[in-house]
Amino acid sequence: MQTSMPSVNEIVLALQQQQPETAERLATKYLQGAPADEDVLLLLGLSLQSQQRREETVEVFRKLTLLQPQSVLHWNNFGTVLREAGQPEQAEAAYRRALAIDPADSAVLENLGLLFYDRADYAAARVCLIGACDANSELINARIYGASACCECTDVPGAERLVAAWWRWTALNLDQVLLLASVMARTAHADTAETILLRALNQESDKTRVRVRLLMLYERLNRVAEAQALLQQLPRPEDVADAGLQEEIINAFAALASRENDFAKARDLLEPLAHTGNPGSDFYFALARVREKLGDADGAMDALGRAHARQMEKAALMIPELIASGAEPLTTGLEPVNTQSRQLWPEIPAPSAADSPIYIMGFPRSGTTMLEQMLDAVPGLRAMDEQPFLQSVVEKMREFGMDYPRDLHRLDAQQAEQLRKTYWQLVHTTVRLAPGERLVDKNPLNMLRLPLVNRLYPDARIIFALRHPCDVVLSCYMQSFGAPAFMLLCSTLERLAQGYANAMQRWLQNVEVLSPQIMYLRHEDLLADFAGTARALGDFIGVDDAEPMLAFHEHARGKGYIATPSYAQVIEPVNRKGVDRWRRYRRYMEPILPILQPIMEHWGYAD
Repeated sequence: MQTSMPSVNEIVLALQQQQPETAERLATKYLQGAPADEDVLLLLGLSLQSQQRREETVEVFRKLTLLQPQSVLHWNNFGTVLREAGQPEQAEAAYRRALAIDPADSAVLENLGLLFYDRADYAAARVCLIGACDANSELINARIYGASACCECTDVPGAERLVAAWWRWTALNLDQVLLLASVMARTAHADTAETILLRALNQESDKTRVRVRLLMLYERLNRVAEAQALLQQLPRPEDVADAGLQEEIINAFAALASRENDFAKARDLLEPLAHTGNPGSDFYFALARVREKLGDADGAMDALGRAHARQMEKAALMIPELIASGAEPLTTGLEPVNTQSRQLWPEIPAPSAADSPIYIMGFPRSGTTMLEQMLDAVPGLRAMDEQPFLQSVVEKMREFGMDYPRDLHRLDAQQAEQLRKTYWQLVHTTVRLAPGERLVDKNPLNMLRLPLVNRLYPDARIIFALRHPCDVVLSCYMQSFGAPAFMLLCSTLERLAQGYANAMQRWLQNVEVLSPQIMYLRHEDLLADFAGTARALGDFIGVDDAEPMLAFHEHARGKGYIATPSYAQVIEPVNRKGVDRWRRYRRYMEPILPILQPIMEHWGYAD
């Protein structure tokens, strides 16, 4: 008696009832009579995929691409099962075949973007995931992961655009919720990040993962008491089976131990992680800080070497051309303004000092964040935290067909006003100034955009932060910077010292030609006479009462999110902890002293 052929509906029903073995048996039987039936081959592939039989799944989907080589769907599915089978290169090739057929297919762009994201190739992931969202605005997963990739590429506006409608998204899984909260924190929307995590704490069953993220957010916001309260609700690390979650809990315990100055406890928590798995760069930066606090300079430098090696692996995926060129990433292409080119600048109307921003510049880790908090504490002054808005103005210049700084002389009055308008539009997305309030724009590397500032705001007051060059270079080397170019710059002490020297030389060359309104403020002098220096600073910017500057640390404590590595230091009163720090690392610094010597002599710093 001949057995009847199963129907397609029977196979579908078995899958819907979560009976993949039954679906596989029925599909196999069906295909004996119709081996090229695409619908049933697809169902067979899905049944094998549900059983996690990777190799067999791959072969079924490979057969579908052979049957229909122009099917975007089959190539996309083939790429996905290859990715699940741990074959990322083959998966990428499959996705690219699909995009060759339809370059705008949002599902393929999303899958390829997620593949790049898994590889930590965030630059490529960003392009694909933004493309997917542009093609299909409903792809929430692509928006969240795309925003995270934007953050890794320091594209904050791109990240904000992708997650602008986050409050409408109600059906997120926990991974998406945690990543969305991370994006919000990294884009300085800490209140939103907290809202997302608190809502998840009420809704999610896995409360431990949410608590540890909320704890680390509170630590980042200097809300240490609330972080300590959450710490009491976390399980002991040794009681957690999931290795990733266990590591997060250990890092949380260590972070709060460091806040209590119990660095021995923090070290005992972190050291075992250095010998398990493959810790990331942030772990090694944290370990270096703890080792330094315990007087272990050699151990700190060993951890920093490992941290920078991890960062360079990441940077190699994001800026391979820059790394291959061997170029110093800060000043390449930024030739100084010379006397001849300055003479070509036509006279154009410009705002007065009172209508211009107050700029705080200087090499990173020179004390710019303390200065920002000092000024922000003064009524009538408003800081906006570190923002790349002048770089956006440079990009606007390029839309005019002009290069920066070479073509500044080509700017006419109307174009200059357009650039100012662009700047203030960006400012107003971050801070709203009350009538009469003056903006404080702190971004250390705006020192490289001095010619632009001088062209648009020639009467602006500029505060230039100085600190011993060796302390600056060492401190930068000890920090985890997110910008890929800065990862490259800080990857070795020698490269970092050369970048510092080049940036300072470029600054000095521009100042000599432009003669801007500058107050040089040495960090060491500020610490030696805090009240007197504050009064001089107030006089320079036109503030009658500098008294509020003296309590800047109390003001900073109430601000919440401070987007610089020194977020925990600026809530403390002034102290000399960082002065001459470099001398403890002198044998590591000796090789770079000749690079820094000319700048040290210029600013009057002794070896």
